[in-house]
Amino acid sequence: MTRGKILFIKDNGEISCTTEFNGDMYPSGNGGEVLERFEEGYFSDFIKFKRFVENFNRRNYGYEEELIQNLYPSDHIINIRDNFTDYLYIINETKEQWTIVDKDENSSTLPKHSLAVVYFKEVERIIHRTPQQNKNNEQRKLSKEEFCSILERLKEAKDLVDKVDDLFNKSRENIENDFVNGASLQISHESTVVKLLKFIMNDQDDLIGYFIYELDYGRKYEAGMIQDENGMDIDISSSEKVYDYICKQGDTTINR
Repeated sequence: MTRGKILFIKDNGEISCTTEFNGDMYPSGNGGEVLERFEEGYFSDFIKFKRFVENFNRRNYGYEEELIQNLYPSDHIINIRDNFTDYLYIINETKEQWTIVDKDENSSTLPKHSLAVVYFKEVERIIHRTPQQNKNNEQRKLSKEEFCSILERLKEAKDLVDKVDDLFNKSRENIENDFVNGASLQISHESTVVKLLKFIMNDQDDLIGYFIYELDYGRKYEAGMIQDENGMDIDISSSEKVYDYICKQGDTTINR
């Protein structure tokens, strides 16, 4: 089992460190979610980092323990010699560079707007995000008609799978046929479609995934479930409203 932690450097010099996630934390596994969101420019502040960690845990691990604790390094130095996990993902979204000291006391510079991938107490690579990448993220958009059409097709596919599963579950003739089920009709690339929608729409708050998986395409939405930083309700009860909010969200902080 590949273990891992995520570190986030705050503007005040504190470092937030997650609990150790046990399983698939290599970059091509669950750790890849950290890299993707960083490259999208999502980790602009601690609130968004905290929200990501909570959603990341809910999707992949389901831990009920405290997920984040604060560390207090000095002189903009992060010493990883005492780290005993497999992978560390160190996010620096501050305006200053930091230094990482590895197990052999070698130093690596972690510039602003960069992420370090640490493997067994050594810096494996450092990923930089340029201002041009942020600009490109802002330029990606689908029309509302295209966006809503894609979500409607995904919803129809899910509903079809649910109906077929229900038919098989009620059929005595198929009780022994475990290999026959409605899931075989499901669009196997649904998660890829959702991922692309998030990328194209620059959905930094993962509202699309929340709308689909948590709210069942808005059918489970209730007033007060989602609020902005001022305590005002955010209505995402339909795909049209999801689209409208993503297009105007800007730097608004969302509370769930």
